[in-house]
Amino acid sequence: MNTNNTISAWPPVRVSIQSDNSYRTYKDEQNPQALFEKATRYLDSLRTSYTKEQQNTLAREINEAVIHAIFGSNMIERAGFDWEPTLQICRNVIRQNGEYTVNPYSDIRESWAGHSALRGKSRDELVRGYREVAQHMMTFQHIIHHFVTASGEMTEGLIKDTHAILCMNISIIDPEHPEVPWEKYAGKYRDVAVGAGNTMFTMPKFVPAKMAEMCADLRRELEEGEATRGILDPFSLASKYSLKFVEIHPFQDGNGRMCRLILNAILLRYAGIIVAIGETEEDRIEYIDIKKRASRDMEGHGEYATFVLKKAGKGIQKLKQKLQGKRSS
Repeated sequence: MNTNNTISAWPPVRVSIQSDNSYRTYKDEQNPQALFEKATRYLDSLRTSYTKEQQNTLAREINEAVIHAIFGSNMIERAGFDWEPTLQICRNVIRQNGEYTVNPYSDIRESWAGHSALRGKSRDELVRGYREVAQHMMTFQHIIHHFVTASGEMTEGLIKDTHAILCMNISIIDPEHPEVPWEKYAGKYRDVAVGAGNTMFTMPKFVPAKMAEMCADLRRELEEGEATRGILDPFSLASKYSLKFVEIHPFQDGNGRMCRLILNAILLRYAGIIVAIGETEEDRIEYIDIKKRASRDMEGHGEYATFVLKKAGKGIQKLKQKLQGKRSS
């Protein structure tokens, strides 16, 4: 989002929110029903008209939440930079309306010379890290504009275009395999088999059909949810399709960041919230373990949905406090 945008109502798309009862948990202290009721209670209080000052606060808070989401997502993938450079680079992209410097190395040296997080990195590593942050911000802006602001569909074309922005000018470097130039994979479905641990993802020849099916299923569920007297559970739905995407793994690289982009695009459209995943080591371990169990046990997205719901509830509560001029705890 751009902080100059006018926000007349929030969330951007109004639906009747109701739990789909998909939530599961491995933690005894978590009560998905209580978490859902708390999140929706806070969300109901946000469904109102805002003053100009509140509109500016809302846009600013969403932008900051996006930056936290980028930082966490990059940390999961060991991409980008530490928090302070990430914050500065993302804010620069916002100020420049979705653009970033053509000479990232000079920008990094001028802004962050001697910063402990960047010390000892080569020129190539600095430029790559800069792009992994700046383009991640541009990617968020792209998918939010088309899917949230313009209320467009989550099409294969949008997903491919978003991935192309994320991976532009960033080659795949793996010490066990030849380098893959960005032109060979950015925005293009993979033509090689990929796996993680003991898990093999969808075979390349089936990827186009699986992606077409996923987008069609999502479109149908959203149309039903937006229909008159339709109901929708944005927390469960976002988790479900984020997990479906990563299980297909349509691209040669960048699938993890893309699945979290899809998650947040759906959450922002229907719940008006962005969740950050992976900012701490504890959070990364919990998230990865949940994904592993979902793949291993074939039990669906229920545990992941509870994980997302808990984060969303806290985010909605914080947003409410900011709009009311209160300090978040």
